[in-house]
Amino acid sequence: MRNRMAAILLVLFPTSAFPQFGTGATRAAPEIVSSGSGEVKLKPDRATLTIAVVTRAATAAEAGLQNVRRIQPLLAALRRQRLADSAIMTTGYTVALERDATFGRVPTSTDGPPAYVARNAVRVTLTELDALGQLLDSALAAGATEVANVAFSSSQAPQARQRAVALAVREARVSAEAGAVAAGGKLGNVIEVNLSPDNSMYFEFSSRVAGGIASATTPFMPSDVSVRMQARVRFEFAARP
Repeated sequence: MRNRMAAILLVLFPTSAFPQFGTGATRAAPEIVSSGSGEVKLKPDRATLTIAVVTRAATAAEAGLQNVRRIQPLLAALRRQRLADSAIMTTGYTVALERDATFGRVPTSTDGPPAYVARNAVRVTLTELDALGQLLDSALAAGATEVANVAFSSSQAPQARQRAVALAVREARVSAEAGAVAAGGKLGNVIEVNLSPDNSMYFEFSSRVAGGIASATTPFMPSDVSVRMQARVRFEFAARP
């Protein structure tokens, strides 16, 4: 597990520090606003992927019938991998007239006989990452025509989020303290803390799939799961006497 932090600092002086014109001007207490980020990296312990069967036929009914005949051996092969029923879930089923792959239009009479496409997709969740390649090979051998959206995650992500929050707030405080000293004062109490996930890296899931010969198990090299949080903290700023 690896941690990283970064921070941005802003010192806000009250408007009363500058010439005021007129009466009734309110004095705002000086503040320091500091932003920090914390990152925690985890090793993945779960994988999810989408496996689908796509069939084509001259009629919608025939495309659907062929799909049923091909999806059943696939589901049986997945269950032989000792997966719980809850680990296999249908995510989509469609039967539609095949559209032009380039322009996305419905074929006309000049394009030849129409074709209908049936697609049945299941989402598979796996907790034994070492078995991922074997599961994929078994699915392809059983008739799967598509494999997509391979993603890795960690069951420790909620705990990692708390650590990322602590890192972000700590970094914001350290930077604020340094800024207060540089501005000739000292850091006061916390006024406000705002937390938000850093969506650019929050739960960074990716994988690389290396192809191999038919008799070899497809190898996977999962990346780390990255959890990032951002903190924006407002502090009181007290000038030294």
